[in-house]
Amino acid sequence: MKKYLLLAVSFCSLSFSSPMQDRAIDPAALSELCLALNISDNDIIRETQQQWLRKPGQERWELTELSLEQKRFVLDWAEKQGLFAPWKPACDQYDEALILGATTSRMQMRLDYLKKLWMQGTRFEKIVFLTGERPLDNRVDDFTDLCKNESEAAQILWENASLPDEMRRLPVIFISVPMKKEGSTLKRPNTQDTILAWLQTTLKTGSALFVSDQPFCGYQFAVIKTCLPDSVLFDLVGEGADPASHPAAAAITLDSIARWIYQEHIAQKSLGRF
Repeated sequence: MKKYLLLAVSFCSLSFSSPMQDRAIDPAALSELCLALNISDNDIIRETQQQWLRKPGQERWELTELSLEQKRFVLDWAEKQGLFAPWKPACDQYDEALILGATTSRMQMRLDYLKKLWMQGTRFEKIVFLTGERPLDNRVDDFTDLCKNESEAAQILWENASLPDEMRRLPVIFISVPMKKEGSTLKRPNTQDTILAWLQTTLKTGSALFVSDQPFCGYQFAVIKTCLPDSVLFDLVGEGADPASHPAAAAITLDSIARWIYQEHIAQKSLGRF
């Protein structure tokens, strides 16, 4: 199992894009987590997809929390692995800063974190919101009386943000990806969809600073790594998280881990390592 985990989740020198910082889950620690949660050694990717991943059409805020004992173990494990700690930039200068779309509160958090980095000396020449036309949900989103979807909400957040004058004067672009039709239903765009849409609007060279928040940084790092051409240097940053602030923090963390190791498996498979 340890050898399989190492192949599945460790990062190698060859990749699709050029990350400025290596990001990985410790294979031994992941093995410990899987053992504690009865994940089979036979196929960790399949098992975690089945047991940790939320169901199709289900949103993170709809997940049911684990048992109290499992919750304590998962949150303690994730804390030790730094999955709730902030990710900080490797450099002080980037061509573009890209805020990944989410619920309105998380987009606000990501914009606030980008502002914080600016105040600490990180610079970029353009800001891009990578959003989709996901309908707002009044259970988790603000502005439901002012606009209809995530993309429109991002513009309201920007217009009302309190920012340093120099940052306020930067060019800002809103990438808005339509809902995807799958059979008779509509599915919201995901991180990969918005990044690919952005790549259609920009030169495929330079440096990009993506902004997320925990515990989603690892998964989104892996997605970005497989989407970008190797001519793009990229970094991903994100505000830390307080797991006590969410009633389903452990379930959400496992969902994110399952996506992270699956995405890394896809990257390794594409490189011919499986």
